[in-house]
Amino acid sequence: PVRIRDHLQLQPNQYAIKMRGNKIAEGEVLPGHLLAIDSGVATERVHGVDTTEPAFGLPAVWIAEDHRGVAEQRNYTVVEASSVLSTHLTETIKQHADELLSRNEVNRLLDTVKDRSPKLIEELIPQVIKPGEVQKILQMLLRERVPIRDLETVLETLGDWAPRTKDPDVLVEYVRAALARTLCEMNRGSGGAVGCVTLDPTIEEAIAAHLETTDRGVLWAMPPEMQTLISQAIKDEIERVVPNMEGQTPVVLCTPRIRLWVRRMIEGSLPHIPVLSFNEIVRGVEIQTKAMVVLSDGS
Repeated sequence: PVRIRDHLQLQPNQYAIKMRGNKIAEGEVLPGHLLAIDSGVATERVHGVDTTEPAFGLPAVWIAEDHRGVAEQRNYTVVEASSVLSTHLTETIKQHADELLSRNEVNRLLDTVKDRSPKLIEELIPQVIKPGEVQKILQMLLRERVPIRDLETVLETLGDWAPRTKDPDVLVEYVRAALARTLCEMNRGSGGAVGCVTLDPTIEEAIAAHLETTDRGVLWAMPPEMQTLISQAIKDEIERVVPNMEGQTPVVLCTPRIRLWVRRMIEGSLPHIPVLSFNEIVRGVEIQTKAMVVLSDGS
């Protein structure tokens, strides 16, 4: 449930989104106006109040309703004020879905699966894996916006691999591989292909060289300055190819061993960019490589 209430500290057209009493997002809407969003293909500026689209941070302009036609002719995406707010709320929920998934909600989901596949739950919970461990796996998937609707596949995969390892990082990678078709469908463009940015082999080797296997699992010991260098190179390449992808979000594609660590390296600066491994590309899905990330000779 979402509760809506007035707050005297907010400006007349301002809103804030709170979760458990803490503000996690804010924005502004102008009632009676439309938001013209420039996704990078606008041909000419439209008259209005300059702003930033709150959900994705795109440059935008609040325009009068009778300017819709002009804005659309100039390749702006025009939306109602109510849609701006609802989209921002939806994206904020997706961004924080892992925090919203409580233990009680996980038990409710498990009960739903039990009604359809009682043997699966009987064999798995709690002998092989405990509900709290399932919760952690699901939260890790949601943190990367991986849908958990196909919970039976998730649980069946955990049933196969949980007896061999309790490392949640490893289990999540196995689950992602099982959900490969879903991941591909999520990241296909309008032409049906997955547009990706790959990493130079020397970068992949540098990341893998800093992985250490210990009794507590796999640890990553790459120096922070090297992480910053690589993540900035990825960010620069992503920003360079985005304008040519016709609204499609590019994917960073890398080897399975380093996928998780690449994701953790860029999630602060590129939270909306998916990172997939080659194991997560199913047969028949076309891959279009838009660019390769390389480090300069002086790096």
